[in-house]
Amino acid sequence: MSEANTVIKEINCIESFLGSIYDFPETFFYRGQASIDFKLIPSIGRFFNNDIILLKQFEREIFEDFKRKYSLFTDARPKNDMEFLFLAQHYGLPTRLLDWTFNPLIALYFACCSHMDKDGVVYQSYPFSHKAYHPEYSDILSFDGFTFLLPNITDVRYKNQNGLFVLFPEPWKDNFNHISTKFIIRASQKQNILNKLFKIGINQSFIMPSLDSLCKDIVYMHKLRYPQISV
Repeated sequence: MSEANTVIKEINCIESFLGSIYDFPETFFYRGQASIDFKLIPSIGRFFNNDIILLKQFEREIFEDFKRKYSLFTDARPKNDMEFLFLAQHYGLPTRLLDWTFNPLIALYFACCSHMDKDGVVYQSYPFSHKAYHPEYSDILSFDGFTFLLPNITDVRYKNQNGLFVLFPEPWKDNFNHISTKFIIRASQKQNILNKLFKIGINQSFIMPSLDSLCKDIVYMHKLRYPQISV
């Protein structure tokens, strides 16, 4: 859907970004993408070139396969398909969920942390009326409402990212109806912004707590002391 009504702002630093969102309510939420060229759609929507029949078939097959096999690898025990979809999304299965966050600095990190040669973007969305999903009697893969879902805090990653999901009934279509502002982060500014975010604790080991994330942050921090090394 069209971005025609979306306000576009260019961001050069953390300070200008925070200044731009200072007056907005805390109920607004944000999504950062490392390239302005990426579509604003969930991961499952990128399959099969808009062949909707194949996409839906593939989506259901991989979701049902995940539900059959997941218990071999985790102690988590989802109670319904919504929780299964959260778990699948968490571990990288393509789904019709799109990750957002109530913390604008988390979104800014994701807009800057990769594709360093591309301009990044942060989308700001306002709360919208939505058709409520009821896991007791709704099929989440056939649910026809564009809605947001709050996960239970079962993982420190959810807590640190202050995250929520938007469920797309047509995951192959982007939807800008509820996007108020699009913040553009030029590629030339990404590294400076990342360095400042690192200093205030917004880094990979905070956002995605794990030993491999900690190792990457340790190397990143020490590289900053050596200008001869490209960060």
